[in-house]
Amino acid sequence: MYAHRFLPGGRDRSGDPVFSVWGIDTIYYGTDLADYVGREFGATEGVIGETSRVSFWCDLIG
Repeated sequence: MYAHRFLPGGRDRSGDPVFSVWGIDTIYYGTDLADYVGREFGATEGVIGETSRVSFWCDLIG
């Protein structure tokens, strides 16, 4: 997507979380693309809620 923000690829569905990957640090950065855009540009604040499960990436976050 942009810089070190990523959406998981290879799936034909919407609503996947946005991840921030910087070196070995991987975190959720939004519950989906709309939530990420709101957080990035200041329209959304607070704790990231429930996200859909994405193999490998969610395991990496733990």
